[in-house]
Amino acid sequence: MLRHAHFTLFHSGGRAAGFIDTDTLTPKQIYADNAIPGEEAEVELLRRLRGFRQGVVHQLIKPSPDRVTPFCPHATICGGCNWQHITYPAQLHWKREILVNALTKYDIVTPPVPEVIPSPLLQGYRNKSEYACLPVLGFHQRDHNKTVFACDVCFLQPPHVHQVAKMIAQRGAFRSLQIRTTTLGDTFCILGLSQPDHALFERLKVEIPYINGWYYAIDNDIVHFGGAMHLEESVDTLRFRYSPLSFYQPNPLQAVAIYRKILAYAELTGRETVYDLYTGIGTIACMVALYAKQVIGIEGNPQAILDAKHNALLNNIHNTQFITGDILKMFTTGFVNSHPKADVIILDPPRSGTLTEIKKAIIYAAPQKIVYVSCNPVSLAWDLKQLCAGGYRVTALQPFDMFPHTHHIETVCLLTA
Repeated sequence: MLRHAHFTLFHSGGRAAGFIDTDTLTPKQIYADNAIPGEEAEVELLRRLRGFRQGVVHQLIKPSPDRVTPFCPHATICGGCNWQHITYPAQLHWKREILVNALTKYDIVTPPVPEVIPSPLLQGYRNKSEYACLPVLGFHQRDHNKTVFACDVCFLQPPHVHQVAKMIAQRGAFRSLQIRTTTLGDTFCILGLSQPDHALFERLKVEIPYINGWYYAIDNDIVHFGGAMHLEESVDTLRFRYSPLSFYQPNPLQAVAIYRKILAYAELTGRETVYDLYTGIGTIACMVALYAKQVIGIEGNPQAILDAKHNALLNNIHNTQFITGDILKMFTTGFVNSHPKADVIILDPPRSGTLTEIKKAIIYAAPQKIVYVSCNPVSLAWDLKQLCAGGYRVTALQPFDMFPHTHHIETVCLLTA
């Protein structure tokens, strides 16, 4: 069914929000792919959800001046970069609007939100790719997670990555393929297999010799087959080693700018105790430790903690302590009472934000400063609401574009008591 639609803004999930003409006096809300606020279009109605319809643009009636032709032939079906149809300056504008709208919705008082800092790279910026091979090599379709389309080219990752994926697919059968790269030139491959296939790996090692490390996965077991066991990345003067299953920021060049902003907001003098929640492989903790008295990092992934401890030694840093444990269970009032008082707490939680009990523990710890790194404006605003109710105020914030051609936005917030 086709209906006439007017679009007004972007929903936090990246679809354009607007209204469709109906047979009643009340227009019905719609969220549509491939639309831009300010446009009018004929839309194809898809799913009926609670209170709104989901759709996709069928024919433009009044196109936006910010509309461009996507550079990728898979743009309309792939979920990897859903804003390719928008000029990059307009992408930055609307990302900022998504952040502003989220903060406004939850009545968060902040200084004026500055312009979004653009990504150093607009293509080839992503250091991790996950392919499916069921039955073709490609990615899952947007809104159809069980359907895989054959991918001919991908612009999100470094140019050689897709070539590697195609070469591997031509040489053997596998269920999935993860390829990870670094700015220092490492390339790692993890093949998802139904059973071990050593003959396949021996061929791959010979025929694609520039792969640094080979792993395979069967169910939940990850096995190292050959080459190096860790990737390595650099941030300013520091180097970081991490295992293929540990998290590293997907846009490593933009991550450096974010880490520098964290340091700027913390304004460390060398006398502070810092808690680094969700510390991961210790990237932020090690950078902060250069300017603090001591840093205590907490992380639920045991492998990441091993990487963090190694990274501190690798960089000759001796004022860090890394603790393995689920943040909810570990970071409690009891933890706060049994450890040195935190002057600064840094947290970089997952997209869902941080849980109420964790925020209560942060407020109980009463640091002078909180530096919050967010990848989701909605969960950020929700978390800020509780932190501000606990006596803190947002004194600075800076959005960053970590994922060009998508609706995602990273934000660094400074809260002070």
